[in-house]
Amino acid sequence: MDLVPTNASLVFKINDFETLNNELSSNEIFSSLESQKPFADIKKILNPLNKLSNKSKGLLALSTDSTQIQYTYISSDSILIRNLDSVNNKSIETINYNDVIIKKYEIEKDIFYTTYLKKYWLLSSSQTLLQDVIYTIENPIKNESLQQFYDVSNNDKVVNIWLNVEDTEFLFKELLSDNQGISNLASWVSLDLTLNDTEILLNGVATSNLDKHLFLNLFKKTKPIVNKIWSMTPSDANNITSFGFDDYKKYTNNKTLGNYPATNLDSLLNTVEEIGISEYKNENVLLLRTYGTATLLDYINEEKISSEEFSSNEIWTLKPNIEIFAPLTPLIGNHSFEYASIIENTFLFSKSKSTLESVITKIKTGDTFEKTTLFKNAKNKLTSSSSILSISNLKGFVSILKESAYNTLSNSFENSKLDDYVFGSQIIADAGFFHVNYLIKKNTKEEEENSVSSAFKVEFDSELVTLPQFVTNHSSGKKEIIVQDQENILYLISTSGKILWKKQLNGTVQGKIQQVDLFKNGKLQFAFTTNNEFLILDRNGMEVDPFTKKYSGGNLNPLAVFDYEGRKNYRLVVTQGKKVYMYNSKGDIVKGFTYNSAEANILDAPQHFRIGKRDYLVFKLDNGQLKITNRVGKTRVNVKDKFSFSDNEIRLYQNKFTFTSIDGILYQVDSQGKITSSNLYLTKDHGMDATSRTLALMNDNTLQIRDKKIELELGVYSKPTIFYLNDKIYVSVTDIQNQKIYLFDSQSEPIPNFPIFGSSAIDMADINSNKKPEFVFKDQDNSIKVFKIR
Repeated sequence: MDLVPTNASLVFKINDFETLNNELSSNEIFSSLESQKPFADIKKILNPLNKLSNKSKGLLALSTDSTQIQYTYISSDSILIRNLDSVNNKSIETINYNDVIIKKYEIEKDIFYTTYLKKYWLLSSSQTLLQDVIYTIENPIKNESLQQFYDVSNNDKVVNIWLNVEDTEFLFKELLSDNQGISNLASWVSLDLTLNDTEILLNGVATSNLDKHLFLNLFKKTKPIVNKIWSMTPSDANNITSFGFDDYKKYTNNKTLGNYPATNLDSLLNTVEEIGISEYKNENVLLLRTYGTATLLDYINEEKISSEEFSSNEIWTLKPNIEIFAPLTPLIGNHSFEYASIIENTFLFSKSKSTLESVITKIKTGDTFEKTTLFKNAKNKLTSSSSILSISNLKGFVSILKESAYNTLSNSFENSKLDDYVFGSQIIADAGFFHVNYLIKKNTKEEEENSVSSAFKVEFDSELVTLPQFVTNHSSGKKEIIVQDQENILYLISTSGKILWKKQLNGTVQGKIQQVDLFKNGKLQFAFTTNNEFLILDRNGMEVDPFTKKYSGGNLNPLAVFDYEGRKNYRLVVTQGKKVYMYNSKGDIVKGFTYNSAEANILDAPQHFRIGKRDYLVFKLDNGQLKITNRVGKTRVNVKDKFSFSDNEIRLYQNKFTFTSIDGILYQVDSQGKITSSNLYLTKDHGMDATSRTLALMNDNTLQIRDKKIELELGVYSKPTIFYLNDKIYVSVTDIQNQKIYLFDSQSEPIPNFPIFGSSAIDMADINSNKKPEFVFKDQDNSIKVFKIR
């Protein structure tokens, strides 16, 4: 913090650069805005940061001088320029200032400066800024507010943002090109950023210097209220902003202390507890919710010109330029209204009579804002009580920006493709500070109970050769999808259906892709084999050294990953014919493992099971032998018989190694080598899956779950798959011939609304960790489809 320039007005504390880059790349809102002003300008200014090859975390401070925006990046990571040796158009100059070395880089069109101070590296667009930091380093000028925010910052958030609001005039003038009034909002704002594919959430606090003329001081010592104005706002309003007080007199007193123009009409509004201003039918509608109507009603009766009845309500025509709206000017701006009415305890005002009549009709018929999908989406992300709460669709949000003279921003959002998004902001007064929440979120419909609905579909140019598979995004904890096409291109796809990256491979992925945390830092990699390679890719699809290994002759089985103690000391097992290659997390062969060559060719990937405190490594061999070893490859269970293994994997069911043969026999082998068998008369292409307590079998068109059999229509069925999600068991099979996906619970009861149309086996996960499962499958039209179960 001692190295942050004293004139910094906006500071970002970036807690994880990799996560930030990944989340921005998949965020639909950012994608819609990044080519617009001022976002494109900020990207251009910060372009030199993209040249750093090892960013993990740091502070990024924006400052302004008399001509332009300057930035300073501060990190404990060393400054390493990516591919510097291969850049032709470059120069590096060394400058000595107060016995501290500053390096000036000119790389292509970018100029920036670096230095090293107090065990931190600095990169800045300004030599002067670095020199100022060097000059004051022994006696740094500390910003107490900034330091307080830093001390309590939430490191679990991808970015913390601190804005010196009072000092933003020049910054926003440079970014937005027009004269903005944001510097009058508060003193400081501290925000935590949360990004999802279709959401941007900003949550934090604001502080307001009571000695200054700042907007939030109007709510000093007030208490938030439960906002109710939505029930009096038409459903098709573009925006609605609510201002609430527990006591209107506090607002009047705060106006006086803030040197706002005095008015003798405030006392007429003392019973007002909520003020709403809405854009409806291209004009503004004012709503005043009160706990007593008499005083204001008397005033309107004196100021009305005429009265007429509409839908059992009076509509009053008001005298021109009545002054009752003047006390509200600090909140709603300068507005005049010509018509008024009252419903229950809420006064309604509009510019035109037809608009007021429409508002009354909407209220009477219950066609109001609180029932809209827009409102419900915002409400789910905000608290129930507010001092200020604004909710808008895109058109309404653009109108608010224009009315506030944010012309550059309004143009940017007007040109975006965010028509199906909701925009919300909320401020909540507290003891000496304010809670603030901002959101931009995709409008999603409320889902019905016991429904199955499509989430998204992704189409591909080539046929898919692997089944789509859910994998974990270590940054968000949510699920993503990985799949490969016949051109051997591997795709990672977000939970909104956006392709995050493509990776050209040399062969087809064998079996399932595993995820490992090689470096024990919470960041997951993808581990798998192709026909002749063993690869590990990082989250961005880059190969992790030294795990790109090739094997002459090919014909590799799927990769096996063992984590005996759950401590991420992995054993990565590649099998080829009779050969067994066991690697550790560093890519070295495990020397203590002795079962390096099997008695016959190995079928499929070896498996690891644990019974009690003992580990069992299980190999199926093509000579019919079942080989069961301990961790070091010595025989742990001597299985005397040989078997004609089916294509189904071995499962640990009832604490026994359970598998089937192509002869239709179910075998179980206990930890002492005792074999039991049951002839179930299964067909050669039957399917089997099991957990410790549940066995599922698919035989012709008969699905058996535990002891219960279900007759399905004639078809060609996939193997059954058992999923354990949110303490529930699901069993799925797919009729590939008739293109139907079936899903049952552990009691063999069908999940409502199944079967659905689909042509492959599924993978299933709780994508958003909300106890509502989703499933993915590939379809015949070169696409993958994701469905939600509710």
